Amino acid sequence: METNPIPLHAACVVDQKDLNEAVIGAVAAVARQNIHHCAELFGISVRLAQRFASMALQSDDRTSDVDPLEDLATTPTALWRVHMTVEHVAEMQRGRGGPALPHLERYRPIVKALNEQVVLTLLRYATQPRLAALVGGLGSADVMAAMSSASCSTLVQSAGHLPRPLVALTVNEVYLDRVFSTLSGLPVDATMRSLLARTLCHWNDFVAISAGLDQELAEPRRERVTKIGRPTAVFLPPGEARTIRQLIDHGVSTKAILQFTRSEVNSAQVRRLRHTADVRRAIDSDIDAVDPDLPRTHDSNAAVWGSAARRLLVTSIFAHQRILVSLGMPPHAAFVEAYEFYAIHHRDPSNPLSLSRLISAVFTPMREGLVHLGHCSECGTMHLSHDGHHNGIECPVCALAKFNKLGRPSAFRASHWLPRPHTRSTQPLMA
Repeated sequence: METNPIPLHAACVVDQKDLNEAVIGAVAAVARQNIHHCAELFGISVRLAQRFASMALQSDDRTSDVDPLEDLATTPTALWRVHMTVEHVAEMQRGRGGPALPHLERYRPIVKALNEQVVLTLLRYATQPRLAALVGGLGSADVMAAMSSASCSTLVQSAGHLPRPLVALTVNEVYLDRVFSTLSGLPVDATMRSLLARTLCHWNDFVAISAGLDQELAEPRRERVTKIGRPTAVFLPPGEARTIRQLIDHGVSTKAILQFTRSEVNSAQVRRLRHTADVRRAIDSDIDAVDPDLPRTHDSNAAVWGSAARRLLVTSIFAHQRILVSLGMPPHAAFVEAYEFYAIHHRDPSNPLSLSRLISAVFTPMREGLVHLGHCSECGTMHLSHDGHHNGIECPVCALAKFNKLGRPSAFRASHWLPRPHTRSTQPLMA
């Protein structure tokens, strides 16, 4: 019997918020004492450490209507990434922590509490690398396998003796400006903060993602061979059957499923799975399923690419899909898995986005070389764009900021965020 992903996703969001509070609290605690030590300990810029120190003072001010640290902590997406390798796990298993620098020794209790909470959270998902990737962006199945085979108590005790945090912040000064420097003076809603945080991407990470996507698109796809007569019996792997059932639950047609999966599955098998899903839905009619319907009078591509908010959502789903692909999941299965999470926790009831529209507007055109990945030098975010739908501003974050849906960064930070600005290219990722 398969596990229901909805409670698991909800647990991941809770763990993300708990660790957000721990990480943000640790950075602010060190920044209160010394911004230069905070920058050195957490690997951030001095200006970002200064921002955290000022936000800590604002949070302590009871007359202020805004608590920026609490708003960051309640963001339903990790504002950090786990930085662990198999060698780190082996060192912790041997009980080796290493000495800290003399001027950073006084912050060891803060680092100890943070690392212990990080290790405890990862151990909870040691046998589920996909959920670990969802919680902390750890796209390494080898690390999770090493942690599952190690002694839990030894890892927790050794993590408290490490001189450095096991996590690194992904937020930057521009992100803080986007979510806090609004015209109303109030931070943007949690969903928008979450989507924006998911698309944050440094230049080196963007190059690695682009290279991996180029290699994936360059691989020849296996064409489906249609045979006349009685179809041969083919046993579907459990993972493939689960993906097809997810597609059926979201109302994707049989023809679209066959084109999307490109696996050795025939229409008769899809019809049997669809019949089983209909019977189960009739029995469990009291279960509130996600309604994927959208007005069918609109073109699917225009419905997706004509809205900056939807383009931001699409890029967030793509960013999570790339992490799942790095764990060895097939691209189409990772695409459905990423959509499941965002359909549950980031769905706008007044303006939903169905999985069938997402496949026809994003996944299929990307295979055809019509959807490209770009990087914004002002925001430090990646974004997807379609050749046939140009809206003037490629970056959805910049477009939302133009219409005052997000804040605008200062001229200094906008021009000094990246060491080398990237000129947006119209060339497809796949030659």
